[in-house]
Amino acid sequence: DGACNYIARMNSDDISQPPTSGDWTMNCAGNYQLQFLILLELTTTGSLTTTMIGASTTQLTTTRAPVFTAPKSVTLSGACAYKRAMNGLTYDLAGTSADGWPFYKAKGVDEYIYHDADCDGAGINTVAMWV
Repeated sequence: DGACNYIARMNSDDISQPPTSGDWTMNCAGNYQLQFLILLELTTTGSLTTTMIGASTTQLTTTRAPVFTAPKSVTLSGACAYKRAMNGLTYDLAGTSADGWPFYKAKGVDEYIYHDADCDGAGINTVAMWV
């Protein structure tokens, strides 16, 4: 349709995963502004604890770590006040696009994160971006 409609975008040729942090151009009440967004991967790790009598138990600890590879899910923070409801949303890997790039869907709402090499349909002269 010749228009690229998005809540936030970050120019990037890296299609392997969304940027873990940085300045995104975000639509905040109709005004586009730079907003520092962070996408953290929610991970679960295990550790082994030994008691005095020699029995052992497994403990699971939930931590947030920076994203380095295409994660299974990410949590967003840093949205502007107008879009504050997006803070804390978890986006799960929903599949890959026709081009093989990962895309994510937010739990419980129709919001997505994906890479678009030609968002406005103008052709190869446009800038690739995560939206």
